Amino acid sequence: MHILLNPTSNNPIYEQIIQQVKERILQGVVIAGDKVPSVREMSAQLTVNPNTVSKAYKELEREGIFVTFRGKGTFISEDVHELVQEREVKHLKEQAEQLVQSAKQAGVSKEEMKSWIDELFQKGGERHD
Repeated sequence: MHILLNPTSNNPIYEQIIQQVKERILQGVVIAGDKVPSVREMSAQLTVNPNTVSKAYKELEREGIFVTFRGKGTFISEDVHELVQEREVKHLKEQAEQLVQSAKQAGVSKEEMKSWIDELFQKGGERHD
């Protein structure tokens, strides 16, 4: 699993690790059952303190994304893609709710918002699932 840290980001390193692991799962780069590099291996790869990687791994395990088997290592848990996708959709919905509230306060109409969404989907390429 390849992770790139952004040293100029306002997000702490452990949060960058968590976010990028989730992105790799959504992209299909890592899948359920894949072995994850050990904390020591990942900290050496990223040249960061092992405690930072450990903090990210513990959070990912708490969220059900990682599962650790004593003596075998850490793995991507089963059904992880759906779990991460479900959380991302929930987060996006919360952001959309905030955006709609801000738009209402600014006097933006529902039709104008729909127009913006259509325009943004055309720019980014619409997904057809």
